Formats: sequence, C-alpha cells, structure tokens
Amino acid sequence: MQPPSAFPLTYSGEGPPTQDSTEALSKLLENIRPDEDIPKELREPTPKVMSSILMEHQKIGLAWLKRMEKSVNKGGILADDMGLGKTIQALALMLARPSEDPARKTTLIVAPLALMKQWAKEIEAHVKPEHRLNVYIYHGPGKNKEFTQLRTYDVVLTTYGTLASQWKKKQGALENDTWLSVQKKMPLVANGSHWYRVILDEAQCIKNRDANCSKAAHELHAQYRLCMTGTPMMNNIDELFPLVRFLRIKPYHEWKMFSFDISKPIKETRGDLSQRGIERVQALLKGIMLRRTKDSELDGKPIIVIPAKHTKPEDVVLSKDERELYAALETKSQLRFNRYLEKGTVNNNYASILLLLLRLRQACCHPFLIRDLGVQASTEGIAEGILLERAQELGKDTAVVNRLKVEDGFECPICFDATDNPTIFIPCGHNTCGECFQKLIEGVPDGDDNSNAKCPECRAVVSSKRITDYAHFLKVYCPERLSESERDREVAEESDSNSELESESEEEDDGLDGFIVPDDVEDDVNAPTPPRDERQDKGKRKGKGKNPSKPKKTLAELKKESLRNKAAKRRYLRRLRRNWVTSAKIEKTLELLDTIYVNDPTEKTLIFSQFTSFLDLLEVPMQDRNIPYQRYDGSMNATDRADAVADFMENCNTRVLLVSLKAGNAGLNLNKASQVIMLDPFWNPFVEDQAVDRAHRMRQEREVHVHRILAPETVEDRICALQDRKRELITTALDPKAGNSIARLGVKDLMFLFGGRR
Repeated sequence: MQPPSAFPLTYSGEGPPTQDSTEALSKLLENIRPDEDIPKELREPTPKVMSSILMEHQKIGLAWLKRMEKSVNKGGILADDMGLGKTIQALALMLARPSEDPARKTTLIVAPLALMKQWAKEIEAHVKPEHRLNVYIYHGPGKNKEFTQLRTYDVVLTTYGTLASQWKKKQGALENDTWLSVQKKMPLVANGSHWYRVILDEAQCIKNRDANCSKAAHELHAQYRLCMTGTPMMNNIDELFPLVRFLRIKPYHEWKMFSFDISKPIKETRGDLSQRGIERVQALLKGIMLRRTKDSELDGKPIIVIPAKHTKPEDVVLSKDERELYAALETKSQLRFNRYLEKGTVNNNYASILLLLLRLRQACCHPFLIRDLGVQASTEGIAEGILLERAQELGKDTAVVNRLKVEDGFECPICFDATDNPTIFIPCGHNTCGECFQKLIEGVPDGDDNSNAKCPECRAVVSSKRITDYAHFLKVYCPERLSESERDREVAEESDSNSELESESEEEDDGLDGFIVPDDVEDDVNAPTPPRDERQDKGKRKGKGKNPSKPKKTLAELKKESLRNKAAKRRYLRRLRRNWVTSAKIEKTLELLDTIYVNDPTEKTLIFSQFTSFLDLLEVPMQDRNIPYQRYDGSMNATDRADAVADFMENCNTRVLLVSLKAGNAGLNLNKASQVIMLDPFWNPFVEDQAVDRAHRMRQEREVHVHRILAPETVEDRICALQDRKRELITTALDPKAGNSIARLGVKDLMFLFGGRR
C-alpha cells in the first residue's frame, strides 16, 4: 500500500484539495470508532428529570448523542429503525445537556405538521411535572412572536413549511427591509436568531437539496444539530447530502465534494468504482450516524422485544375478464414502448411510459381504475366552473399552454410516480399528483397569499386557490382529447339518471346503517335544507325526469362533493354502488378480513393502497357487510384525519382503517393494529416499510401480519424485482455490520480509502 500522502484526499472541482479540506476529512475520520460493548453499569443513566426509564439501547443512544455534540461534528444523524424510540432519545438529550446560557437555551424542533402535537404530548408525558419544559408551538395563530420572545422557551415546535416560508421571505426581504424588520418577521431564520439546538424530525423531508425547506434548514443558526429519521435514504445516495449539509459535516457539506467522492462512484457501472463509493459512504455514516434495527442485538438478545412481523404474499388469480383486459393493455403498452425504442425516444417519453405502467398497475387492482380520470385530492370539492376559469387563466401564457398540449404523460416531481390527471399550478403550468400537492401545502392557512408551498419545478409560490387539473385543461384547450373513458363514463351516468334507482330520495336510508358516519348532516353546508315535503316533491320530479335544467351529476362530480360533508359522501358511495363490480383483489381482501375476525374479532387491520378510488370501491362491500371502518387520506383536513385515527385507536368496535399510502406512510402511531393489508406494491419499498411500521413498533402487543396482495405474472412481479434491487443498494450503504468493519480500520487506512486513485 502506498502512503496516503501520495494521493489527493478530496476534490473541489477546481484544482487540488486545500489544506482546510484535508484537515476536515482527517477530523471526520478520527471520529470513527468501533462500537463498544458498554457494561450496563457504565451506560448513560436516564436523566433524573425524566418520568420514564430509558431502555438499554436508548441509554447507549443517549451516550452517543452526547458524544456527538461534544465532538467536532456538533451533532449527527439518529437513524434508528422506525419504532425504536428516537423521540425519547432526543428528549433525553435535551434534558441531559441543557444550555448553560439563558440567552441561548432554546431547542428548535422542526417536524411535519402531523407530529407537532405528538411532540408536545411526548414532552409532557416523559418529563416530571416539577421540571416540565416550557414549550411553544410556532404555527398558525402562534406565528406572532419575535425571537426575543421565542428564546424564553425551552422548546419551540414548528413545521418544515413554516421554516421554508420564512426562509423564502428572507431572501426577498434582505434587499428592502432593515435588519430589525427581518428579525421580527422571520424569527426562525433571521441572522440574529441563534438557537441552542435544532432537531429535524423525519429529516428525510429535506432530501431534495434544491427545495426551500432543505436550504432553510441548512442556514439555521445553531450550536448543535440533530437529524432524526428511520430512512436517511429512500431512493438514492444523493438524498443523504442534504442531511450532511444541514449538519455542516466538512468537507462533504459541499455538493461538488460529495458528488465527486461518493455519489458519482456509486453510480458507476464498474464494480470496483461502485464498491469504493459504497465503502466511502459507509465510512462517512459511521462517523456521523447511529442506526439500530429491530433485529439488532444488545447483551446477547434483541435490543427491544417487539412481537414478530410476518410478511406473506397473497397471490390472486385475475378473473377471465380481468385477465383479458390486462392482456390487451399489456399488448398495447408493449407496442407503444417498442415504437419509442425503435425511434430512440424512450428518454423523451419517460412520463408516457410511466403512464402506461400506471394503467397496468391499476388493471391489476380493479377494471374501474383505468377508466377513472384520477379525480385529485387537491381539486376535489372545487366547483367545475371555478376549475374551468382557472384553466382559462393559463391561456395568458401561450408557451405554458403549448407545453401542456404536447405532454403525453405526467410524472409527479415529488413521488416520481405517474399521474394521468395532475394538479396544475397557475400561472406556471407545472404540476404534481394530487396527494403530493396536499402534502406540499400541509398546514398552509386557506387563502394565505404568502404560501409555504413552492412549485417543485420553478420554485414559484403555489396556493390551493391557484390550481386546476389536467382534465379541465383539456376541456378548455383540447376537448377532442378528453379520454374516451371519461366521455363514456359521462354518457353512461347520464343514461343512468332515469333509472329506477334514481327515484330514491337522497335522504333515504338505503340500507347504509352500518356506515361509519351518522345521518344527521345537512346535504350542503352552503344551502338551507328544504322542508320535508319539498324534498319529497323534488325526488318525485327527478324520478319522472321532469327537471331537465338540472342534469344528473357525474360520478366524478359526486366524488368531489363527497368531501364537503358526510351526507355527500353517502350519495357518492350510493352512486358508486350502482355499477359496482368486484375484482380479484377486493375478493381476496374480504376473504382475509373474514379469516382475521373469525380467528380473533378484537384484531384491527390497516389497509393501504396508492389509489384512493380503489379504497372507495372497497368501501362498498365493507358497508354491505357492516364492517366498521375509518378512512385516512390526503383529501381530508387535519382535524378529520386526527379524528379518524383517534376513533380507530380508541374505539374497540372500529376494526379497519383504510389508508392512502402516500398520506399515511409516516408519522402515525397505529400500534393497535396487528394486521396490515397492502393492496398494491409501490416503486419504493421503504414507503411500504414505513406504512407497515405504523403498526410494527414499540408498545405493539401482538405479532404483526403483513399481507401483500399481488397479481402474479403481471407488472407487479417486475415492481417487486425493482424493489429488491433498490432495497439492496440502500441497505448496503446503511448496513451497521459493514460500518463496524469500516470502523476497525485505522485512520491512515481510512484516509487511503478516501484518497486512493480512482
């Protein structure tokens, strides 16, 4: 082995490394040390002011957290597997190492909106009353304090959206406002706001290095920094960089350095270069990250005793009609893909190819889904006329309209999944899928002109009052291109309007007593309820078809209205029931539910799907069977979602929670559930893992059974294969055992690893 000094240690992109970067790397590598088998009596004790007792792995975690804050890093990444108590360990750190400077004593915790109240509850529950921390929630109506006031609290809780919003305002304000006005208006990010410690919970929220929340987090002024995430990477190695940048880990807090030494080598096709990149990232993580999984052992036994998790594929056999439909779609998709291949335009038509795959994925679930023009959570509840007016506004920019006209498929820039009816932002014309838009604007007050949300493409401000969708864009600019299925559906629904079922009164019970919502809700919150005799007359008129001025609403319109109130939801499901047909996956789900509750009627079940329309379809037979359930998806407001979770967790009669995968894959504690049904596989296996770990976590009292409903010999086989490849890459980079092997190398060997010839 040649001496390490013979090779450059790092590369800035503009010449040889500087002495500073060399020294920074040396200090980072010196922080790498083998894990020590610390005897129980020498482990970090539970802070005296805590009302609970730390578990053994949490005591070791506290010791690591304290050591990292005392090191040159001034913090690190706590990446314990989901459900191992990261919040408790972070709280123990706050109590064990309080500030000694009264003027700089505050810990700022940035978390998704759904977790802020959970943090406040955890702090109250685990700190002795006489030592209770002074907590302030800086969000919504609480955003009225300056930093001079915030610094008097022990803990300030806020959201990523609020942080990003203030950072964006700061960028524009510096040119016009005085230092003092910036300090008052943007207390989280102002140059004079110095926090004692900043904790990023669910730190994967900053994984996009170009996003405002990521840039805002990096520029926070703090003495100590901590990232908390069970998934520091979910798609690729590049997602690790924003965390390193936030922590200011030199020299890899600069993108050029991180990319050249780590990211690019890992992506190389040559095995030796890729392996070198993997070893480097393992060494880097060993120096800044602590990760334990549920399978990790301590003192010769698992670090925590959680009942086992069992994952079982539940294969289904598509019916003859389903198989024929799928085969026709697959043939059509293959022919189209081959044309792209022959012309060498695969990359140019990437979004179109994703859309072809989306159709195949939907066909595996239910035939209805491929005819569904994807009513989006973001535009549900918005009147048809308003969506059309907003679409017309796009016409002010011819370039935007022309760009959308030639689109032959859309890929959401946030979740990277295909979407056939994206939410379109006005005036830029960029888009996301509906559920990702809901998460983008999470916590933004309705009508707030200074929205937290930014367009993922051009970073312009986006608002829930400045959106339309692709379906309404087509109605305005390309009505001839409206999908055949959309036109067919409208014709079919119009022909149904005079059916015998139509004569039923909207307020009639219709045998839905088993539904989860009561009947005492007005049909429309904006209109008075007519007297009973008028309602009866109205029903008779509709039954005789004597009201041509008010055509029957389409299923899509009813779906939008279903968010207004519970009665509207009932009307939508009643219409859905008319032409409802089952599918192989629905039948398998019902079969599983029957088996689960025959064996143990007290068990609770989570059912996840990527497709909210599929969850709608599943609601019909669940109502018919009087299965008490709740629903959790991105179209619901925060209060309704919280109520649904509370009822599921606390009401012993509520047996099922239907969950949208994107809305409910992280941040929720649903450990009362011991059965999980995954209706369809997602491209990213870690999203599914996060969803399952809503149930498989601490304080789970039962073994957790995960049922993955799959259609063999379809596109779902290939998705599962891609999941395995992605899981292998990320798991290898995060492998604690590999990190231990790296840690046994001497500093000179580690320096050679980073500085050897490439």
